[in-house]
Order: sequence, then structure tokens, then C-alpha cells
Amino acid sequence: MALKAGRPSESKAEDQPTKFTRVHQDPDGYKQIWYFDLDKSPNGPVMVEIFYPEGYVESEREENLPKTKRKYLNPANGKMINYQRAKELGLT
Repeated sequence: MALKAGRPSESKAEDQPTKFTRVHQDPDGYKQIWYFDLDKSPNGPVMVEIFYPEGYVESEREENLPKTKRKYLNPANGKMINYQRAKELGLT
């Protein structure tokens, strides 16, 4: 019986699933579900779903930011704008 010399061949572990999900529950009350498919994307999730708690307002997370880093709602078109543009429009 002869022993094989060299590096052993790499085989894909068949006991590990290629499609799975991970659920992340944040202390703020919102939940993220990460969907992985290692056949499509071996380095990261394929899709992420985010569920916000009831009554969640985006500005609650921004109140700790300085004025220049916040986003402001433009009432003319409903889009979010940066501080400089909001200042030009007189929204701040």
C-alpha cells in the first residue's frame, strides 16, 4: 500500500448548508434578517430585511449627530438633503 504524497484534495463540506439566515435583534427594538446563499455570494449576505419597531421615527437616531451630519427633509420634493442645502433653503 503506497501513501499519497502531497497536499490532500480539498472537498466541499457537504454537512454545511449553502443557504441559511441569521437574525439580529438590536437593543433599540429593530430586527434584521440576513439571508445568505453561498453559491451566489460566498463573501456576504444576498439580502437583508430590516423591521423597525412601531412608532419608530428616523430623527430619533439623528438627534445625537451634529447639525452638519444630519439629513433634512425638503418639503418641495420630499427628498432628504444635507445641512448646507437645508441652510440655503432656510430650513434650519
